[in-house]
Amino acid sequence: MRRYIATTWLVLTTCLTLSPVTAQVTTVQVSDGDSDRTDPLVILDLPPALRDAPSLRLTEQGDPQQPPIATQIDPATGKLWFVATGTIRAGQKRTYRFEPGPAASTARIAIVETDRAIEVRYEDRQLLQYNKAHVEPGDGIDPRFGRSGHLHPVRTPRGAIVTDEFPPDHLHQSGIFFAFTKSQFESRDVDFWNLAGGKGRVRFHSADIGPSGPLFASFRTQHEHVDLTAGNDSAEIGKTSGGKVALRETWNVRAWNAGWKSGYWLMDIDTEIRCATDSPLKLPEYHYGGMAIRAARPWVPKEVTFLTSEGDDRRKGNHTRPRWCDIFGMVAGQPAGIALLTSPSNFRFPEPLRIHPTMPYMVYTPQFLGDWEITPAAPHRASYRFIIHDGQLSAATLDTLWKNYAAPLVAVLD
Repeated sequence: MRRYIATTWLVLTTCLTLSPVTAQVTTVQVSDGDSDRTDPLVILDLPPALRDAPSLRLTEQGDPQQPPIATQIDPATGKLWFVATGTIRAGQKRTYRFEPGPAASTARIAIVETDRAIEVRYEDRQLLQYNKAHVEPGDGIDPRFGRSGHLHPVRTPRGAIVTDEFPPDHLHQSGIFFAFTKSQFESRDVDFWNLAGGKGRVRFHSADIGPSGPLFASFRTQHEHVDLTAGNDSAEIGKTSGGKVALRETWNVRAWNAGWKSGYWLMDIDTEIRCATDSPLKLPEYHYGGMAIRAARPWVPKEVTFLTSEGDDRRKGNHTRPRWCDIFGMVAGQPAGIALLTSPSNFRFPEPLRIHPTMPYMVYTPQFLGDWEITPAAPHRASYRFIIHDGQLSAATLDTLWKNYAAPLVAVLD
């Protein structure tokens, strides 16, 4: 499969002095041949003189009336992010100006944490909810289906909910979640996906809140993948304790204020799964299990459309290896959707995608290609981007969004 590699050049003239930061000119150029970009995120590794400046203003040269561009520094890396709005043609230069002054005045994308959940909000709108507390499935439903450590609801910019929780046909599929199905741990068969069997589950363990700002908000959570066949606590069905922890998983979740004016926003989930003991988790070949979406309840077979990067629908796309897949339909009378993009850094990229023939769910499943295992010496890491959108996105737009994700524009200093 062709890899898209974008190179950007940021030419920055600096003053070799300890005096306050002065105006500085930057140039960004896309030079990856035939690949245009629309609204790409751009990353710049700031030198300490700029990183420590009390306030910096970024504007694009050529339009003195243009308002400052929203920027945000990732405190973990010291890198600065901004969006190069509009379309950058292959080989086109963009020139920006850094100077002292007030930064862009724009709405923040923020984290709100409670005892039960973590919310990401933009202005007064909820974008997503991550469920820390164990969510009970409701009266008359087997309590084994309760769960934590999943995302629901996830909302489009207009507020349409594009995930589901406890869907009647498959009560164990809730929102955005990660679980393996067929596995062996210490010679026992464990199923972390199908909760009714009582053999395993994934549950929330802890959370850390990261930065919020005009461009992104992030948080990190820890999950436990629990073998309930080993010392199962029948009273609590392992929802908060009991069983034996086979895997410890970390999610790094980042929501981006990018694409809002085009009717979508972006969310990244990077997952790292490590063995919790000296025993590996063996994963025999199987047809589903991994990073999954259970999408909106109204999307019954005749009311939903799947589209993959290879142009396939739900029938042809099942167990193919697309770079992305979009699922969309009507929610409360308006078109909406959610796309799942996989990263070139992932194990067995592009991983096979399981698309269910009748239910609105899909899951990237490297296990479909054959046996593998997670060992104490070799944790499993994977990265995904979600495009949560109103309206219908074209295949060309989704291709560009995947390129923006797979090969982000990296600015360098000259």
